[in-house]
Amino acid sequence: MTPGARARTVRREMTLVPWRGAILLAALIAAPVRADWVAGWTAAPFPATPVLTDHDVRDYDDASVRQEIVVNAGGTRLRVRMTNALGTAPLHFVAASIEIDGRTVTLSFGGGASATIAAGAALTSDPLTVPVKAFQRSAIDVRYGAGAVPAAHLLTVTARYPDGHTRTARGPALAAAVEVDSGTRGRVIVTFGDSITEGARATPQSFTGWPELFAARLTTLPGNRDWSVVNAGIHGNRLLRDGAGPNALARFDRDVLAVAGATDVIVLEGINDIGWGNAKPTSNGPVTAEDVIAAYRQLIDRGHAAGLRVTGATLLPFRGSIYFTPAGEQVRQAVNRWIRTSHAFDAVIDFERAMADARDPSQLAPGKDSGDHLHPSDAGYAAMAASIDPRLFRTR
Repeated sequence: MTPGARARTVRREMTLVPWRGAILLAALIAAPVRADWVAGWTAAPFPATPVLTDHDVRDYDDASVRQEIVVNAGGTRLRVRMTNALGTAPLHFVAASIEIDGRTVTLSFGGGASATIAAGAALTSDPLTVPVKAFQRSAIDVRYGAGAVPAAHLLTVTARYPDGHTRTARGPALAAAVEVDSGTRGRVIVTFGDSITEGARATPQSFTGWPELFAARLTTLPGNRDWSVVNAGIHGNRLLRDGAGPNALARFDRDVLAVAGATDVIVLEGINDIGWGNAKPTSNGPVTAEDVIAAYRQLIDRGHAAGLRVTGATLLPFRGSIYFTPAGEQVRQAVNRWIRTSHAFDAVIDFERAMADARDPSQLAPGKDSGDHLHPSDAGYAAMAASIDPRLFRTR
């Protein structure tokens, strides 16, 4: 290359350098903020339901409705997902806020305070920059206008009305998830099941179901403090038939696979199928061990396809419960043998062994029984949480 050509090349490269710098700067400005969103709390969506007991609340006209939660993941930002996934009509709310660490912060949705959620859809709030501690108690308030009929998970809520009176009872709770920008990628364990996973008959608002107690225990273990455990249990849920909410096979993708950051799922489901299927075989069954196992295989395959580790839990004893039959007990025992010996699950939690009466393994131990011979007491839920070895989740 001649000296003149070399000089022209240098001048051309010097001319291009500012443009390259401008392109790089524009790319940096346009790049989104990196986020590690993980679920810190969840509640499985639910269809609109009629009043089931005298204590249920459904009158949300012009009410502000509060649901109390515990967020199991820590981070620097959060966002809240509202649900109308199982609603059949659009749902409007006027405003929403979250109370965390003693202060109340208004939520916005696309920059606005109010929003309408389309039927069959969910709506996520704009991210809030607010520090969140793991296992932090919080509350979400949603203010409705006239004629609101939410389709959402039934939780204990407090409704406040324009005339000043309040009512605390079971009712639809619009928030379905709190997601936290954790800055790390600890494990997110989804607990998937029925009322025993949801925490039925535990002390109300005590957050003493086995998933919550397991989450609290993890915060005390140095190697597990960045893990999150979220609850996808539904009271009355079944594997094979719709009951309280869609059946487990139908809701698995939404309630497990779509959970932000999910790495693991614990499956404790099937006792309602076995109980009702054999107590009322004409209308509900009969349900065999092969039926339950086939459903488990579906969940395992779908979990693995999404990259999740799938842990199976043995079914608790239920002698003396409303739907116990000897035939159902035989099915339960056969299912538990398969869970323990098939090696189909990545790991097994033996809740039956932790909860059975030593004198009669077909029933719950007296101190762990809430009294209905199906659901654990607070002490029983504590025993379930204590029986889970965190090392089960350390390998994929």
